[in-house]
Amino acid sequence: MKQLHRVALPGWAWLLLPTLALWPLWQWSLRRMSDGSDDPFGLVALATLLLMLWRERRQLRAVPRLPWLGLALLLTVAALLSQAWLPPLLRSVLAVLALFAAILAVRVPGQALLAWLGLGLLALPILSSLQFFAGYPLRLLTAEASAWLLRAGGLAVSRQGSALDVAGQLVMVDAPCSGIQMAWVAYFTAFATAAWLRLTDRRLLRRIPLLGVLVLGGNILRNSLLVLQETGRLGLPGWMHEGIGLLVFVAVCALVLRYVAAAAEPERRTAPVVRVEPSVAQPVQAGLVLAFLLLAGSPWLVAQPAAATRSTGFVEWPQQFAGVSLQPLALSAVEQRFAEQFPGAIARFSADRQVITLRHVTRATRKLHPAADCYRGLGYRIQAISLQRRPERAGLQRCFVASRAGQDLQVCEYIEDAAGQSFSDNSAWYWSALAGRSPGPWRAVTIAQAL
Repeated sequence: MKQLHRVALPGWAWLLLPTLALWPLWQWSLRRMSDGSDDPFGLVALATLLLMLWRERRQLRAVPRLPWLGLALLLTVAALLSQAWLPPLLRSVLAVLALFAAILAVRVPGQALLAWLGLGLLALPILSSLQFFAGYPLRLLTAEASAWLLRAGGLAVSRQGSALDVAGQLVMVDAPCSGIQMAWVAYFTAFATAAWLRLTDRRLLRRIPLLGVLVLGGNILRNSLLVLQETGRLGLPGWMHEGIGLLVFVAVCALVLRYVAAAAEPERRTAPVVRVEPSVAQPVQAGLVLAFLLLAGSPWLVAQPAAATRSTGFVEWPQQFAGVSLQPLALSAVEQRFAEQFPGAIARFSADRQVITLRHVTRATRKLHPAADCYRGLGYRIQAISLQRRPERAGLQRCFVASRAGQDLQVCEYIEDAAGQSFSDNSAWYWSALAGRSPGPWRAVTIAQAL
């Protein structure tokens, strides 16, 4: 009887199988990072993760652990077939966990597993979602801590929402001051350093909590210095606004790098040793390979669900705005982008020299995007972001200048609830509506005027 010839796949091939099967979610992530709706920071984390895995490719087991590989298959199925129940970002998290399980199947002792998982999660387009959900609470915390710090220095400072009133001068604590981007870069620095130095998971896990403290402290210091700069108390030129932020940013990342690298100093940084273990049944391996390949082709075999038709109902739009008659207009490309799967109604009007977009919302939703995100996605450059008093009544509005191809637009936006309370920040509105402190329905107003 002839003996069957056994062919073992290299260890990296077992990671390639779920990667290929999950291509629709990787495609979504790349599209979101390239269309302006999210910062493309994730590409840096992805490139770093691929570099680390390539460096360890010869150390991966050729014979995978079947329980972990089976879990990777189940998570891949869940990520691909849950489009009717989960948003794409959560499905992408499942995809990263599927790859994580595949890595566990071929990993050998001594490889930086937790660092790899961290880089994989940071490779997703998460910044805009983090900014929406966590940005406003973090800005409140930063503003309150900065107010205490500045009052300790003898200044008369009070907090108004996420803005600071410094002796009658209002200073906005805007989205960059939430510290989300600083936290992303700090944790990327930590995970990349740990992966390169092959830091054990236990040592890295002990250092993760202090990383948050470093980021929070650095962000409060940066915001306090920027408030002093904006109110003219530092006496530095205007371009130092970016300079101060960059210096604190770099200092925090340098501290994170030194802190994580110090944990690896007592260890010998040698490559892990591969242990030879008995092979598993060839039919089981072949079945897993076939299952992943079938999943890779499933998007072409399974009919995609039709896009949900948004239910707008009847909305009685106002006839006038700020005493000027409104003339209905067709939705422009900007408003068409707003309208994609928007849970509400959208209308566009002209009023004198202004173009006014009104969005009617009946529930707290992540899909009420800031106008700046949509303008940025259409190729506009956003600058001169500021808070301004609403001219027609009490309240604040967020304004910016959108520039493209020699055209400059002054854009202002706010959200108003049924009680007349207004919000200049989408994240602040979301949390107030979710907590029941702001009654609906709500109307988001965007006013654009050529400069």
